[in-house]
Amino acid sequence: METYDVKKELKQLYHLPKEPTLVEVPSLSYLIIDGEGDPSDQAYTEAVELLFSMSYTLKMAFRKHSWYKPFTVAPLECIWDAVEVENRETWLWSAMIAQPGWVTEEIVSQVREQVAFQKGLSTSLVRFSPIEEGLCVTMLHVGSYQDEDASFARMEQYCAEHQLKRSSTSHREIYLSNPKKTEPDQLKTVLRFAVHPIG
Repeated sequence: METYDVKKELKQLYHLPKEPTLVEVPSLSYLIIDGEGDPSDQAYTEAVELLFSMSYTLKMAFRKHSWYKPFTVAPLECIWDAVEVENRETWLWSAMIAQPGWVTEEIVSQVREQVAFQKGLSTSLVRFSPIEEGLCVTMLHVGSYQDEDASFARMEQYCAEHQLKRSSTSHREIYLSNPKKTEPDQLKTVLRFAVHPIG
């Protein structure tokens, strides 16, 4: 049976040029944890670890079930809303990992029980929900997270040139590289925000 990989199924969302482009983002279901504060805080780190723990538990521990289909764990994604750009303590975030289309709330409940039993971790903060962003401007940013402003400026310029306006102050980042194993100037991050036509 072919292994499902969201990065291959939806190449237009994950394999991008280093220039802004327009995409239509379909509905995808995610395991999500919402939080607030600096991304270097322990709360964010623990949220990311829990999301991967649940995703890999689903991948490895349920293979004998009739509903199971092989899949590749998707990359970490996060929606950021910088209330005050200079004050990271006020940042709102929703860390998430996309799940295969066959995953249901009932299956997620089984994963919660397994993670709680085997690893002693509470999953009460994790929610399972679909997100449909629709029309978005996106691009691949190569470099450190601190240098993303230049890429966002190019995305804003693209919007101005194509009569588009951002739909909210938040944006999505998809982390294609492991920051623990990749030099900062080689990090690959998909940047994306929702837009709508002006007029």
